[in-house]
Amino acid sequence: MGLEAATIAYIAAGTAAVGTVASAQQQRKAGKAAERQYAAESRKAEIQNIRSVRQQIREARLAQASMLNVGAQTGGMGSSGLAGGVASVGTQLAGNLNYMQQIAEQNTAIGSAALAGAQATSNAAIYGSIGKIGGTIFSGMDGYETLLKQTPLVPISGKY
Repeated sequence: MGLEAATIAYIAAGTAAVGTVASAQQQRKAGKAAERQYAAESRKAEIQNIRSVRQQIREARLAQASMLNVGAQTGGMGSSGLAGGVASVGTQLAGNLNYMQQIAEQNTAIGSAALAGAQATSNAAIYGSIGKIGGTIFSGMDGYETLLKQTPLVPISGKY
């Protein structure tokens, strides 16, 4: 005893619907995973940036302390050369920290763009799956033929 064509069509449509729902769920999970990945990478970059800033400050203080030590040993504590050297290290530190801040901002922008792209890809896959099931149902119900039977063609400029 075989299955009727209508029964097979209903089974196929049901299978397509289940597949679409499962696909959409998995795409949502992928989108959430991308969000978690972005958050973890962002936190990692922040920790690395903090460590680099501390290292820059440490190196600048050591350089300034070394200059002050040499100035004290040689009797040049009040000299303009010592003051200029110490100020120069401070200026270089400020420039380095500004650069590091700019890089951190760009890394954040890059991560945000990547996350937005992953979310858009996930959404596109979900909507594509929904579209496929609509197409499957439309085709399974002889959509074009049904529409043509229901809607007579209206001639445009005497042509069909």
